[in-house]
Amino acid sequence: MAYVLVMGGLALSVSFTLGWALWRTLGWVWRRVAGPRRGTPRSRKGAAPRKAAARKPAAARKPAAAKGAAAKGAAAKGAAKPAAPGEPWGLTRWLSRRRSALPLCSLALLLYALTRVVEFGMTQRPQSPPAGYHDLVNALGWAAAGLLALALLNLLARWRCRREA
Repeated sequence: MAYVLVMGGLALSVSFTLGWALWRTLGWVWRRVAGPRRGTPRSRKGAAPRKAAARKPAAARKPAAAKGAAAKGAAAKGAAKPAAPGEPWGLTRWLSRRRSALPLCSLALLLYALTRVVEFGMTQRPQSPPAGYHDLVNALGWAAAGLLALALLNLLARWRCRREA
């Protein structure tokens, strides 16, 4: 029974991974063949450059001395504007575009849970489990924990870059 559960989990993970890769590849090929849709907005690269705002006439401008005094008064009051958050780093933008961390994390956690149940079942029977099975379960657990951390970083990066989409 344990053999069927382990091999079934392995077959499920392999078929899920191959199916996911096939689905992403077919989607990519379809987008390349079909071309861009007409109803979608253009990206920022294709947008026309904005014209500079019209300058104020010279009469409407404040004299330099008045500007300096106003700036000194604001600094003396301590009314400094808080710094606006900058643009996300390149690594953050790259990580936010990756959509595969969460499905892989879910699959790894399911496989880890299944192998832990099988390991418990193997310890309850009179025969001892195979020699490297406990190490395999530990390695799968660490891989699932790493993928979970990567998925959480991916979600954080997607939240950080949500204004740019």
